[in-house]
Amino acid sequence: MPARKPLALIDSASTKESQAARSVAEKSMTPKAKLTSTPPASLKSHKTAAAMWKKIIKLYMSAEGQIVTSFDEDLLIQYCLLIEEIPWLADMRTAIDTEYKAIEKKVIQNRALKITDEAFKNYLHLLEQYGAMLTRIQGIDARLDGKRKLVHSLSQSLYLTPRSRAGVAPAEKKNKEPDRFGQQYD
Repeated sequence: MPARKPLALIDSASTKESQAARSVAEKSMTPKAKLTSTPPASLKSHKTAAAMWKKIIKLYMSAEGQIVTSFDEDLLIQYCLLIEEIPWLADMRTAIDTEYKAIEKKVIQNRALKITDEAFKNYLHLLEQYGAMLTRIQGIDARLDGKRKLVHSLSQSLYLTPRSRAGVAPAEKKNKEPDRFGQQYD
């Protein structure tokens, strides 16, 4: 069964009593500490993860209701770190693939050589390297797929996917006063 949505995301009809009871229950589980747009210390040396933290917190702060609390900080940190790791793994896979293709060219070239004992030994050695590189690529692919799957799962838990919000987007905060150009700011 899916987790219960926060009251801020519920748009269905319900009685005032049930809304009040749910609100009291949510408030009792809401920590006093607030998440801030300043990335936590664990993200200080991770530029991409820190930027993702700021972006997501800004999104959450633009919503009228409270979707995440400081209880969710570790989950959000993990999400940001994963977002940073995925391109790194993809780059590693590309580098290994480049090596794999270079070895593949040598294997193809050695097939055309005259077969001698030395050439055959070199060919077998190249085939071993070729197989090892293919195994490395498959391993990196599996890690990349696993990280992407985990990011998607965390995105759902953090209400960052359309399906997790189930079509119920929280209302945006009302801006206070328009400036002389008609723009409204907090």
